[in-house]
Amino acid sequence: MTDGWMLPKEIFSWIDENITRGSRILEFGSGKGSIELSQKFELISIEHDEEWLNLSTGKYIHARIFENETSNSFSEQGWYDFEKMSELPPNVDLILIDGPPGNIGRSGILKILENLPEFIWMIIDDTDRKSEDILSQKIIEYFSPKEIIEIESNSQRHNGEFRKTTIIRIR
Repeated sequence: MTDGWMLPKEIFSWIDENITRGSRILEFGSGKGSIELSQKFELISIEHDEEWLNLSTGKYIHARIFENETSNSFSEQGWYDFEKMSELPPNVDLILIDGPPGNIGRSGILKILENLPEFIWMIIDDTDRKSEDILSQKIIEYFSPKEIIEIESNSQRHNGEFRKTTIIRIR
């Protein structure tokens, strides 16, 4: 599985080893990796781009990108429609933050941290990039997790840098 837009294979391996098959996963940002995840887990995908809707057998919530003060404070374009978050279940086993794309920004999630479903694990992908690293630090400050795992991938970006992902366990 080698696709620059998909989660690194090390993260799929980590998920397989640590998340029980059939568990509920909430992902922000859908992609080719959603197909694999939906074969093993109950997947709920929040996605803004109609081209990426319904790729997998999971449930999709189409949420357009809206400008908001949190995203603005990080000089980002916006984040998923906050009103669509009311459609989320009360709990999930894993929250995966892999969207929206970096050119839009992901910091909008900071506005709804207290309203996220209850969860055990959270994966913040692309923390080798400055904005996602800052986001992961803000999330860590908010949740004071019991465990923090950083995985550096063997996958390289077009600039030759290695991808990194941060995983936290809050309970």
